[in-house]
Amino acid sequence: MYLAKMTTVQAKEAFLKDPIIVIPVGSTEQHGTQSALGTDFMVPSYLADHVEDVENVIVAPTVPYGVCPYHLSFEGSINIGYEGLYLVLHGIMDSLMQHGAKRFVILNGHGGNTPSIDRAALEVYHKGGVCASVDWWSLVAQLDKKFEGGHGDVLETSAMMAIAPDSVHLELSKPINAQDPTENMKAAYIQAVNFKGGIVRLVRDTKEIAPSGWFGPFDPKESSAELGQEALDLAVAYIRDFLEEMKKMEV
Repeated sequence: MYLAKMTTVQAKEAFLKDPIIVIPVGSTEQHGTQSALGTDFMVPSYLADHVEDVENVIVAPTVPYGVCPYHLSFEGSINIGYEGLYLVLHGIMDSLMQHGAKRFVILNGHGGNTPSIDRAALEVYHKGGVCASVDWWSLVAQLDKKFEGGHGDVLETSAMMAIAPDSVHLELSKPINAQDPTENMKAAYIQAVNFKGGIVRLVRDTKEIAPSGWFGPFDPKESSAELGQEALDLAVAYIRDFLEEMKKMEV
């Protein structure tokens, strides 16, 4: 069921059944020169579309903006900040709790959103509810190591090739061209470096350490719709099982 397609009368009846509210959340930000700005919210939205038929599950409208101040050097990126995303999520869940909802699952598409999600989820808990969050890219990598990846590399690009092939342009892809801060500090991720075998957070603008926008172990030129669909199917199957298990929780 989609909340946006219900009338208020239908919503009132649905909330009497103690439903699980699924909220897709992402970001509008650069994903290299080859993939869409909407990657981080389009994937969670796809996943939500494929679980909306689960009994007693209501899918709320997708939140397309998130926390990405480190991507603002790339045109098209939109950052609403930690407080901004928290206020949006707080407003959504607080409103629906007033109508009787107690169970929430956030399908998250962007790692930078985590602090805001956790803050809003804890508030739900203190009000007598429960809120789980699923980082889809981490989930599939935990379930199958072949889906391990980074920002805008093979996994995310492949997922978008499966969801919206017209939004991916592999011909525009550029080499990673990662920038090491020093001879002994090696770029480990967009905001982290490897120094003598240890990972240290070194927060900088993405363009300074990853001029091409993407960062990860696998070149996005190797992306395929087949790989993306396999990852999406794995995530959908897991989330459907999790939703059924969450119904058993006492709230």
